Amino acid sequence: MPQLTLFSDPNSKSLALSPKKPSSHTKANIHTSPIGSSSRKAAYTKKGEEPNLWELHHIQEDMAAISKKRHSKDDVDESAASASASTSKKRKTDSSGVGETDQGKDEEMKGQPDEKGQSPQGGGVAGEQGNKVKHKNAYEIKGKIATAEDAARADEDPPLNQLERLIEKGQKQVEKGDCVVYWMRMEDMRIEDNTALYKASEKAVELGIPLIALFVLSPGDYKIHDRSNKKIDFTLRNLRCLKTKLHELNIPLHIVSYDRRLQIPRRIIKEVLPSLGSNHFFANIEYEVDELRRDIATVNLGRDNGIDVQCLHDRLIVPPGKVLSQKGKPISVFSPWQRAWAKLLDQQPKYFDMSPTPKSNDQSIKSDEKFSTLFDDKIPDSLEGFECPESDKLKELWPEGTDRAKEVLNRFFHTKPRKDQFHFVSPLTPGAEESEKESRIAQYQTGRNLVDGDNSSKISPYLASGVISGRMVLNEAKKMKKGKLESGRDTGMGMWVQEVSWRDFYNHVMATWPRVSMGRPFLEKFADVQWETNEDHLQAWKDGKTGFPIIDAAMRACKARGWMENRVRMVAASFLVKGLMLDWRLGEKYFMESFVDGDLAANNGGWQWTASTGTDPQPFFRIFNTLTQSEKCDPTGAYIRYWVPELKNLKGKAIHDPYHQMPRTEFKKLGYPEPIIDHKTSRERALFRYKNVGEKENGS
Repeated sequence: MPQLTLFSDPNSKSLALSPKKPSSHTKANIHTSPIGSSSRKAAYTKKGEEPNLWELHHIQEDMAAISKKRHSKDDVDESAASASASTSKKRKTDSSGVGETDQGKDEEMKGQPDEKGQSPQGGGVAGEQGNKVKHKNAYEIKGKIATAEDAARADEDPPLNQLERLIEKGQKQVEKGDCVVYWMRMEDMRIEDNTALYKASEKAVELGIPLIALFVLSPGDYKIHDRSNKKIDFTLRNLRCLKTKLHELNIPLHIVSYDRRLQIPRRIIKEVLPSLGSNHFFANIEYEVDELRRDIATVNLGRDNGIDVQCLHDRLIVPPGKVLSQKGKPISVFSPWQRAWAKLLDQQPKYFDMSPTPKSNDQSIKSDEKFSTLFDDKIPDSLEGFECPESDKLKELWPEGTDRAKEVLNRFFHTKPRKDQFHFVSPLTPGAEESEKESRIAQYQTGRNLVDGDNSSKISPYLASGVISGRMVLNEAKKMKKGKLESGRDTGMGMWVQEVSWRDFYNHVMATWPRVSMGRPFLEKFADVQWETNEDHLQAWKDGKTGFPIIDAAMRACKARGWMENRVRMVAASFLVKGLMLDWRLGEKYFMESFVDGDLAANNGGWQWTASTGTDPQPFFRIFNTLTQSEKCDPTGAYIRYWVPELKNLKGKAIHDPYHQMPRTEFKKLGYPEPIIDHKTSRERALFRYKNVGEKENGS
């Protein structure tokens, strides 16, 4: 299979996304498949009408393990690689899912295979092969960029459609079993209004058996999906909160850990559920490609082993596939989609209905020989590779639990904005003044573009992790307006509801056109835009040392809080893509690795909008002027002064552009970097490369 690689061609002086053919004399191109063609052919056979995904999962994991092993040894030859393949296939795993050998801990897994046996292959390191740089891994986007052909194949028959077909077929009658199991995911971490949890409880009551909650920790999965240590810390804190709440309902929270993510379906169906004596398994659907393929494998395995696996829509207010044009087609432009979404909610209020709280298990479960020990399962303070030294501070900034999420939302609806709340402080700090007319939501039309106060709701981490549901949020919004949902640009509430609806929109896009979560631009015509390869610029952007104060303030806030206000997310993203002319996927990856509210659909949608490659893109000729944006979103400079202390004593326009507003001798005393690009020149460069895809300026 061709491997898409970000590379620099020294002859053409161009940088492109392009398939590179393996070269027998190039050390970097030794990624030939260790699995023979006959093995591959067998793996791609179908079971009935569906492809044999489970065989593909294991082959893909073996290939990924071998690939990682090869990367770690520069002097490996082909014969050694073949031996490695044989060893990898035979290696067993212990109860934690980690290989018995030390190499098992280092396995790097590629994207999961699609229904025809192809897999998204990652790019390598941008720049010339063998070029040593300070941050040698900065340009790695491994396992993130599918070929255009693979992406098109996924779009033809999206994994969600495959999963829904499986669900529609139904499961044959299964035995009662000893318990019903609900699988809690990272995106539905709540007890209230949780569809799969309630349905699992309903089934347990019907059968007269207890309900068990299951959570699977998988550092390998978190790594390949660029989860931030802050998000994992938030997850673990919410798990501890949930454990207490579930125990009050006599429901144990069973914790298992499997590092190798592709093993999860088999380990659950073959080990976890049999050990609990369960034949009934419930989970809420996640809409990312990898997660959908995991669930397809889980459903198929369950049916092969007499287990009924139920996958239910819950994450969104309106499930994918329900918002259609008048011709019954999916809508890829936000404005008409949003109008159709709002109209559907008005016509079918069932989408606001919330699931009841699950029923308690009988108290006797706590003395049951099989289940009582599950109440003692431990939730770790941290996971290896995702340690979070700032955990205590983040606990104050993002307090865990649905009750706290409701308080955060209540503050947004009923209190005035406060100028010091953009600092590293809790959103629930005492002293907020209640007001309906001057509340943050009432002023949201203008406040949403300001960063010098708590003008945002700060509910995004709770929505992204499912600590609070979208239905709960919109029902509270309806209460504010006497039972009617405002959705338009005429009021603060209407504007905010539109912002909430973007979450549904981008998930609908991802489910309908899965190419966007496979590293592909939605608009393939921009696939070959010529990107720069500048390690220093990328690192300066990440560190908040670009010489552009609003960018640096935003990026430092990102690193400290794991969160940014929406306006500066857009400005910082535009600066990377069209100012520095760096590949948008690098920014997408870094944001996911940094944010506590990291969500693939919204993050990808935002970056593709900025890069003008998405379903509803910003026109390529619209390029944010960093200085103008700074003056608009931080008019007093308070945000910059707080996050960029080198500039804390500056006043007036100098705070937004110290390099051009101050004498050089005075500027140098600040200890602040000079701007790393010229805005006018970088703008011209971006315009040329978007107008002339595949080319660089000056005929190069």
